[in-house]
Amino acid sequence: MPKLKTHKGMKKRFKVSANGKVQHKRCGSSHLNSHKSGKRIRRLRKKSTLNVSAETRRIRNALLTRQAVNPLGVEAEKLAAQAEKAEKAGSGTETGEPQPSSN
Repeated sequence: MPKLKTHKGMKKRFKVSANGKVQHKRCGSSHLNSHKSGKRIRRLRKKSTLNVSAETRRIRNALLTRQAVNPLGVEAEKLAAQAEKAEKAGSGTETGEPQPSSN
């Protein structure tokens, strides 16, 4: 089986974050900007994130990057880890034990 090639057109237009989210440049900021408001131009400078999971999966497969990552699963794992960390920190202070000083 030969190696798979990345889709070069998508590689130029999309970026996949470490969590698997797909970002792209907004349209409408290349030319004819004189009649657009400054607020609109500033908003168009920022990258946008794709919200449709089927499209993000298709683009990640075409780019051959982080194909098996589920961004929603990553977010859920992060929240669970933060909750666990907060629970451990909260239980240590409730016992009333004095904290060791670093002096």
